[in-house]
Amino acid sequence: MKKIIALLLVLVMAFGLIACGNNNANTDETKGTEATKGDEKIKIAFVPKVEGQAWWDYVGAGVKAWAEEHKDVAEVVYKGPTEVDAAAQVAIMTDFVNQGVDVLCFSANDPNACEEICKQARDKGIIVISTESATMTNIDYDVEAFNDAGLGAFLMDELAKMMGEEGEYITMVGSMTMESHNNWADAAVEQAEAKYPNMTLVEDKRVSSDSDAEIAYNRTKEMIQKYPNLKGILGTSSFDAPGAARAIDELGLTGKVFAISVAMPSETRDYLKSGVLTTVGLWDPAVTAKVMLNLAVKMAKGETIEAGIDLGETGYEAVKIEGKVIIGDGALAITKDNVDTFTF
Repeated sequence: MKKIIALLLVLVMAFGLIACGNNNANTDETKGTEATKGDEKIKIAFVPKVEGQAWWDYVGAGVKAWAEEHKDVAEVVYKGPTEVDAAAQVAIMTDFVNQGVDVLCFSANDPNACEEICKQARDKGIIVISTESATMTNIDYDVEAFNDAGLGAFLMDELAKMMGEEGEYITMVGSMTMESHNNWADAAVEQAEAKYPNMTLVEDKRVSSDSDAEIAYNRTKEMIQKYPNLKGILGTSSFDAPGAARAIDELGLTGKVFAISVAMPSETRDYLKSGVLTTVGLWDPAVTAKVMLNLAVKMAKGETIEAGIDLGETGYEAVKIEGKVIIGDGALAITKDNVDTFTF
């Protein structure tokens, strides 16, 4: 009888150890998710395309301002590569995932390159929120100020006005791998084909500025030399219009060659006022970043994310949701008449 009781005690202890091990395993598997529930402070990593450039430094200031206002809710780290480099960006994201952050926010230099690390993050229970990466698979949501087709059409409509709806044009992107930039350019070309039959896309079709105004300047000069009848440059990075404008100005082609892109008011103000540029398109990227952070907190608290939700910033009071893409109403047209109203 004593032997039977002893055996039973051994079995009870063994099952107890197994149960504890299973509980610990479950805790490890869902660490990212559990750490973000309730009122517990969450850790957020925000990885921009690049640091040290005006656009992303402005975004960084917005992220830091949000973090100051939400100290009781979240701890936020903003870190990106020092140049536009997909591998370097993925390495930074990997470090954050290995650290066990609760939320990973980012804007991809190359969405395809980010898919695997985002999958690893989500497998660990980390919330993954992107911007300018709308077709990615391994994300929870992508936040956009507008849809790609809408911005591309807007840029082309504005360029067409400048060109008198006729003449040769070329598209320029920050990188041939930047999904959003190429989507906007594709949409612009589609708009031209549908509405402006007298506008012609030149043989090169698309060039890259490498998200650098100096390179945009040199590419513009090269294309003008190669295509003497070139009349329009439709860019999509914030460096394209400033770089192209400098070339147009230096070559004495103001009023003959026209350029547009999304761009920072501070970097295009003089060109807009002098007439070298007529219009640039924009959204407030710091507002988009804050929306991503507001979304992160709502998700961490287990709130339902659905169409019409208010994400706490102007233009995002009642967002649309298409699949994983959250779309606000944040597009802006910058001209000589309103450029001084913007502080970035």
